[in-house]
Amino acid sequence: MLVFIYGEDTFSSQSHLDSLLTKAKAEGGEVHVFRDESADWEIIAPILSGSGLFSTKKTIVIKNALDNKNVRESLVDYLDNHTIGSDVALVIYQTGTIDKRLGLIKKLLKDAEAKEFATPESYTVESWIKRWAEQAGKSIEPNAVRYLMEIVGADLHRAKSETEKLAHLPEPTITLAATKSLAQSNLNDDIWQFVDAVGNGHKSQALQLLEQQFLAGAEPLYLLSMVIREVRLMLALSNSNSSDKELAATLSLHPFVVQKTRARSRAMSAIRLKGMYQALVRLDSALKSGKGEPRLLFTILLDSILK
Repeated sequence: MLVFIYGEDTFSSQSHLDSLLTKAKAEGGEVHVFRDESADWEIIAPILSGSGLFSTKKTIVIKNALDNKNVRESLVDYLDNHTIGSDVALVIYQTGTIDKRLGLIKKLLKDAEAKEFATPESYTVESWIKRWAEQAGKSIEPNAVRYLMEIVGADLHRAKSETEKLAHLPEPTITLAATKSLAQSNLNDDIWQFVDAVGNGHKSQALQLLEQQFLAGAEPLYLLSMVIREVRLMLALSNSNSSDKELAATLSLHPFVVQKTRARSRAMSAIRLKGMYQALVRLDSALKSGKGEPRLLFTILLDSILK
């Protein structure tokens, strides 16, 4: 069996993968997990093709194989020339966006049991925040939920962490005041400032904010995914004459999110937003293919769009 798990929602995709591995272990099968930075096709291939004296089911997970050129190319060759045995489950797990032009991706989408975990919409994040609060025996004020959503964006890992932290407070209700006091909003606040600085052509400010992000330990692909998501949403809102409420329903977003993002989009032209988006997509490809040091690649991006 060939399984392809992919997408930007790493919280949900990892949860799905964990459930598959838990089931495989419960059934007494072998489980082998290989990661991009340490994966070696010379080790993977014998496990994938070999069989022992006893019939044992095997689950082989290759995480972020697209980031490892040797594994990626060897996997294409293997899938073209071999049939996966009935006692083997080969799971290809890839985080972030995928390039559907790649031969391996085309094959996986065609032949594998593919499951995508796209960036969660705001209503999904809101639902999870409420659920985690309830699981901790707490209620949470609607304004606190909205504020927390603004902080975490689409990052469910962080949403869970922040909600659980707030749930340790002795009060039965998580309030807006407590959320503002305890939740860490600097990362996403700076991301929005970074987007605004780029959109308004403020190169020195954008470079300064970028440096702050890296000094704060921001993960490059996460930082980029948040900027791409923001710019994509701004593009969707820039030329619309519909009300905030109508757009929120159409885009499955909270009206609060639409209102704030729409205000940002009005400060930028559609042409500038499209140019930003195209440059961000190129940067995404460069980061995932390891074509340079992330901080340098981000700087080159700014130089290309802020003359």
